[in-house]
Amino acid sequence: MIDKIEIYPARIQLSDPFVISKGAISHATLTIIKIYDHDGVYGIGECCPYRSIHGETQAGTVAFAKDLAAALIGLDPETIHDHIALMNKMIVGNASVKCAFDMALYDLNAKKAEKPLYKFLGGSKNKTIMTDNTVSLLPIDKMVAKAEKFVDQGFTILKIKLGEKGAQNDIDRMYAIRKAVGNDIILRIDANQGWNYYDAKKALLAMESLDIEHCEEPIHAPNINDQTRLTQLSPIPIMADEAVFNHVDALRIIRNQAADLINIKLGKSGGIANAMKIASIAEAADMYCQVGSFSESRLGISALVHFDYVWNNIIYHDLDSPLMLSEDPVIGGLTYNEKWEVTVGDTPGHGADYDPDFLKRFERIEIKD
Repeated sequence: MIDKIEIYPARIQLSDPFVISKGAISHATLTIIKIYDHDGVYGIGECCPYRSIHGETQAGTVAFAKDLAAALIGLDPETIHDHIALMNKMIVGNASVKCAFDMALYDLNAKKAEKPLYKFLGGSKNKTIMTDNTVSLLPIDKMVAKAEKFVDQGFTILKIKLGEKGAQNDIDRMYAIRKAVGNDIILRIDANQGWNYYDAKKALLAMESLDIEHCEEPIHAPNINDQTRLTQLSPIPIMADEAVFNHVDALRIIRNQAADLINIKLGKSGGIANAMKIASIAEAADMYCQVGSFSESRLGISALVHFDYVWNNIIYHDLDSPLMLSEDPVIGGLTYNEKWEVTVGDTPGHGADYDPDFLKRFERIEIKD
């Protein structure tokens, strides 16, 4: 039975502000959840809400976490889908905080089964996972300098943030970056809904010669009709991100042929259970996917890598958020290797935890019977 739940509202400064078309952030605001069973074993999860995407704040995630923790005390931690149904009954949306609980439950159950999370989920290490690194939306000269720096660090895949109204500056950005890094570097772009249909059409057609791997969420996510039109005409594959929070959204995008690809994020889907449904629906539609992140630490991204290993149709990997943090307080978990290959170990659970000294810097909220 679930005996105790701890909630920690934590904060880590970024090395540099992270800028997208929806604004800039300077800190990762993390809500960390520990779920203990009666044997004293615990699973740990986290979330990092973006108010401009989730409609959630750290204060909101902590407030709901208290209610949810109280509702889970005394329940069987193995019945994860029952707990997800309970979360959905208690509050609509709020995928970020639900993810933190989902992640902790999966970690706890994998530990109790004495299996690494990817094996607990039915996966295997049958693929190489290489992360990109993201260039924030900045003046052209600064973006070029960032891109060159990342290439010098050994990255072979860059994700470029765009989405400026009018699109011409974005076009100029991409031509300058491609010229600076050469033709051997894989480039991806992400407008974070910053363009309208006219801007997106102009930009995507103008960038045809730049060998862009894909474009994430070019226009306002609810505008499915225009995204369908863009998908049909774009020479660059379109990836749905903010348009797909959950499996219901995934089915809608596929039915409307409103994207070629889907970006799955645990903090967007509400956790691993719902992310598995998205990946399964995409697999049924013979659609490739990417896994992505917000500003999670290596703990959250470790859980994401375990999930990644389960699905052969996940072929793109955006796992760079821990690299943006000014400190790394996580023990264990994923490792960044040569040429930025990402791997995880075979310890039970997702294998990551927070340094206790780091957690002591923040409030600890304990919920128990």
